[in-house]
Amino acid sequence: MVMANVKKDVEPVVQAEKRYKVKSPVENYCGIGASGVQFAYGEAIVNAGWVLEWYREHGFEIEEV
Repeated sequence: MVMANVKKDVEPVVQAEKRYKVKSPVENYCGIGASGVQFAYGEAIVNAGWVLEWYREHGFEIEEV
């Protein structure tokens, strides 16, 4: 296959990982959660993975950002 006019120094586009807002049951909580996540005013932003699942399993309210 011949590809004309293709730049070889262009980096591939990386899709951003989804992020989620975790809401603390303690209104306006500021501090570090059990998993090491920083909460500010009752909310924290986390990526998908074990941390998100931990909060989901423990009944925290979660929204996709």
